[in-house]
Amino acid sequence: MVELRDATPEDAGAIAGVVVRSWRVAYRGLMPDAVLANLSIPERERFYSGVLTDPPPQTRVAVALVDGAVVGFAATGPPLVPVDRADPTLGDLYALYLDPEVWRRGIGTQLHAAALDRLRAAGFTHAGLWILDTNERALGFYLHHGWTDTGRTQLDQGPDGTELHERRLHHDLG
Repeated sequence: MVELRDATPEDAGAIAGVVVRSWRVAYRGLMPDAVLANLSIPERERFYSGVLTDPPPQTRVAVALVDGAVVGFAATGPPLVPVDRADPTLGDLYALYLDPEVWRRGIGTQLHAAALDRLRAAGFTHAGLWILDTNERALGFYLHHGWTDTGRTQLDQGPDGTELHERRLHHDLG
């Protein structure tokens, strides 16, 4: 049984662990091994603690729990890229990560639905998402759930200055 709820500051450490474990599996072969090995749970915990303690306007983080333990999360809010931020009806799915031990059990689908519900509740009518352009697993998941590739790309900076080549996806929330 999966429980979905809004995250609290007390969830920051568990969310950080999910991020690091997920990145180390999902991005193996897509990012340098040294970058993945250097991912820091305490650093991620500090980041999420700040976001959850004093969330920016319209920003929401949902967690998925199994047997009381956080196994995934999704973060949503206004776009971070300035050109997208100009559209007040557009919200972004910033992140959706699951602990690799619970992949392919339907939890990601439930968390995805909860994230889209939170975007709608915040007043957004459509959504955007940036994904690593070589992450075929994620691309398949999102296309299966109604996202479309916009054809837009960007170069972002990841951990240790790693270049992240990303593509933009879109989802109508109507």
